[in-house]
Amino acid sequence: MIFNSQFKTAGTKFAPPERSSDLEVKHQGESIAKMSLVCGLLNAMPDFVMILNQNRQIVFGNKAVAEFAMLQGCSCYFGLRPGELVSCQHAASAESGCGTTEACKTCGAVLSILQSLQGLKSTNECRIIRLTGKGMEPLDMRALANPFMWEGKMFCLLILTDISNEKRRKVLERIFFHDVLNTAGSIWSISELLNAGAVTADEVKKDLYSASSQLIDEIVSQRQLLAAESNELAVNMIKMESLEFLNSVMVAFRNHEVAKHKRILVDKGSENFEFVNDQTLLFRIIGNLLKNALEASGENETVMLGAGRKDGEYYFWCHNAGVMPEEVKLQIFQRSYSTKGQGRGIGTYSIKLLAERYLHGKVSFISDKGKGTTFTVTFIPE
Repeated sequence: MIFNSQFKTAGTKFAPPERSSDLEVKHQGESIAKMSLVCGLLNAMPDFVMILNQNRQIVFGNKAVAEFAMLQGCSCYFGLRPGELVSCQHAASAESGCGTTEACKTCGAVLSILQSLQGLKSTNECRIIRLTGKGMEPLDMRALANPFMWEGKMFCLLILTDISNEKRRKVLERIFFHDVLNTAGSIWSISELLNAGAVTADEVKKDLYSASSQLIDEIVSQRQLLAAESNELAVNMIKMESLEFLNSVMVAFRNHEVAKHKRILVDKGSENFEFVNDQTLLFRIIGNLLKNALEASGENETVMLGAGRKDGEYYFWCHNAGVMPEEVKLQIFQRSYSTKGQGRGIGTYSIKLLAERYLHGKVSFISDKGKGTTFTVTFIPE
């Protein structure tokens, strides 16, 4: 059985949508299988190894691919494209499947495959969000694509290596060797001044409290994220009021380092209403949105927070005047993607993870020239 008929060739926003017929895929797979020595070597590799035809469809998968497919309930994956096999959210949303959405323009795997089918060896990093029965699951992979000719046709040998642990280690190193160390350094500096008698406790108590709170917050946020990704995070629903909640977020960040020379306001048009949610997780979500907005704002600019109700749902939003480039919009919720450099990239991903997997909400954003950027988190009342 070839999994080809479930996808259409309706159109594309990036890679060609055309697919080989089921019969052609079958013949190509049988032809590749005749290279028994090569197939045996590929089966011995622990990474995902696939051979793709000119339409980016799988005509061979090694033992690791076959075992993964079986775990997904897919007994035959011939004719699928890589993103369809791993249940990529973008492949699932497109009628023409993997490689044909606008977001696919930034996918390292698609880019490597396309380059290899033009005769060029290519390596790129690939960030995927899988749709699973438990919700979204991030994958960070390195895609190595090599071209080769077989029976007069171009094929792609694709090797996908899971680098999620490597990416996670880099992020944690940045957090604990940069952010946490910097904050701990601030506390040490204040303590040194106190010890030397250069300042009084009254003069520095606010700074010491702020730095200590920031240090604890960094550690707790990582503990929450690790628990969330392991499906071990407990949810505690309580009754709250929207304006009281937003004001608590505003006060908590007003003296934060990223808020220097910037304003945080709660929109006067915000509705005040009672709602039930997890206070700690929701605070983390809106706090991360606020922190990101402040980091994206310049001196004397204002970041707005707001709340409202519509069509039986309630929502919170965060707005800043900046506009995200198109490349950023397409990757903003990927775990290892960041506009702040390598070894960063968890904040927006954690917002979506906590809001959608644990609080059953929906995170969306609009970022347009002249209007700025607004992130909205929407919930259906319990």
